[in-house]
Amino acid sequence: MEIKLKDFRHIVWDWNGTLLDDLWLCRESLNRLLAAAGKAPIDIPTYQRIFDFPVINVYKSLGFSTEQSAFEAMSHEFMGYYEAHRLDCTLQKGARKFIHAVHAHGISQSVLSAYRHDYLTSIIAEHDLEKYFVHLSGNDDIFARDKSYRAPGHLKKLGIPAEFVLYIGDTLHDVETAQAMGVQCVLIDHGEHAHQSRERLLASGVPVISDYETLL
Repeated sequence: MEIKLKDFRHIVWDWNGTLLDDLWLCRESLNRLLAAAGKAPIDIPTYQRIFDFPVINVYKSLGFSTEQSAFEAMSHEFMGYYEAHRLDCTLQKGARKFIHAVHAHGISQSVLSAYRHDYLTSIIAEHDLEKYFVHLSGNDDIFARDKSYRAPGHLKKLGIPAEFVLYIGDTLHDVETAQAMGVQCVLIDHGEHAHQSRERLLASGVPVISDYETLL
């Protein structure tokens, strides 16, 4: 199924991984937790194989305790390192150019993210992108839980019929979120910069692209 920008009036973006190139930082932060626990670091293919939402499943797959207090402590450690280095992350290749192109086509844009809301608004401003998004929606904590429950409310806030809205993400959870919103979904595969492997993305059944401009 070919999906083209001209058929839509609005794009809902995921942020981390889809627009922000932060795989390296997430893996680095996770490897610090592994080292502190005396565990071996993971490489990119392993990360792409185990990364999932909710993120507690990642810790479980690596043999960490998922008892609530342990999970929360690891999450704070992870995010402390991530936030200290997040300005070292760049946008994914071609992201800024494509956001500009979408805007030039008169198509509105928003972001629906599992990232904590105040962190999301800050980092989008730090990348000088806030003027391109009519609405930002992030989680109310740092634990990267399911964001699909916020999807219907996000769509209602936009006031645009679902058939004219396209969701662009980079993980299987983005497919679930788009389904909860009742909109079409495209996943982008950033190769070695992707949070999940291409094989996993293709198994979703939605279109998978390797370049934003495929949608033009």
